[in-house]
Amino acid sequence: MISACSCSGGGGGGKDGGGGGGGSSDATHFFLPTKTGDNTAAPSLAVDGAGGVHTVYPTYAGGGAYYAYCANGCQRASDISVVRFETEGTVANVALTLNAQGKPRVLMSAYAKVYYASCDSNCTDQSGWKVTPIIEHSGKKEVTGPAFALDPQGRPRFLLHTHITYAGIGQGEPRTEYVTCDTNCHDPSAWKAYPIAEQIWHRTRLRFNAEGQPRLGTIVRLPDASVGFRDYGTYVECHGDCTQDDAWEGVALVEAYADENEAVTLKPSISLDLTSSGAPRLLVLAAGAGSKKQLLYMSCDQQCKTGDQNWTRQLVSENAEITDGVDLALDAQGHPRAVYSLDYNIMLASCDAANCAAADAKWTPQVVEAANNMKADEIFLYENCTVGTWFLHTPSLVLTREGGARIGYQSRDVSGGWIKKDPNGPDCVAGTDMTWSRLAVIKP
Repeated sequence: MISACSCSGGGGGGKDGGGGGGGSSDATHFFLPTKTGDNTAAPSLAVDGAGGVHTVYPTYAGGGAYYAYCANGCQRASDISVVRFETEGTVANVALTLNAQGKPRVLMSAYAKVYYASCDSNCTDQSGWKVTPIIEHSGKKEVTGPAFALDPQGRPRFLLHTHITYAGIGQGEPRTEYVTCDTNCHDPSAWKAYPIAEQIWHRTRLRFNAEGQPRLGTIVRLPDASVGFRDYGTYVECHGDCTQDDAWEGVALVEAYADENEAVTLKPSISLDLTSSGAPRLLVLAAGAGSKKQLLYMSCDQQCKTGDQNWTRQLVSENAEITDGVDLALDAQGHPRAVYSLDYNIMLASCDAANCAAADAKWTPQVVEAANNMKADEIFLYENCTVGTWFLHTPSLVLTREGGARIGYQSRDVSGGWIKKDPNGPDCVAGTDMTWSRLAVIKP
């Protein structure tokens, strides 16, 4: 059981000076392919040993998701091979990982079911895939965040929690389960769910160290007498028998920032990566003093589950325009790379210091893609709207062995404007016209 922390804000310098600074990256950007008429949401990415990028992205509504493969160095949508998965109900969350042979494994969380998909050959052809609903929960549970991974033996595991309802209406009893399969994973009976917390651990990033022990960067929802609940960015370890709740221990490090009233709902955000020695590194969007947004990089090298005093933190950005989604990856030298959305543009921040959580560590931000550089929509505008603009958000990041970056994100085409084309018509009501998944390819 995780307890609330006496959390403090960020560390020293390293701020992006307003967040919009830094140069633009030398990136190629393109939309990920779909069937005609399909809208899609934020993608999940993985990169194989040859530098090929695997990605899964859900349809925005109506059920289904896409798997796409892009060989190392691809530069355009026509370089991508794609297949479509069918599901019952809209897929709210996808997670993707690769086994030791570079073969994809996918978890999809829809409203009433969780699906597992795998491929061992011909993965750019529909016939190479098997997709199976493995858990039916009737809308009472969900998987959120990249809470899916393979242990060192290649066995799939994920975190499942009580469904979070809007404004807490009809909220079920809080619970988090550790779900495992050892063999025959397209047989639903092969999956076992073990309760590990009478709390909701959500937006989780699951990783395994070399010894096969799970490590979590997660948002833990804790009761609060004044506001009902608060969410905390939390680090959790499991030692021993991970089917037992007392094997899981962690520390709440900082209150997470969230805002339902942003143009795109800003959800609590956390990401985790491990160094070659298994030491955790976290990226968290935290609530600083006065509920300010703080993008924090946090590191720990020993006794990481026992207290926040063993963690060092660095403020990467405190820009008020930070929007939805953060992700973290370490390069081959253990240097962190962080992606985030800033005023609905996609940013990449890099640090090459020996200790990037130290007060004097320098973080360098750069623009991956600026929304105002994309061609504005002039066709599919809402009635009497005169302006189309792009909102880019919810980025995910993978790095190639050579140090190149591949960044996926959601791109929303939004109508707006105050001048009526037809003075006798209704007022323009701003909203999303279309939404597509997008990929940025950055060379080393």
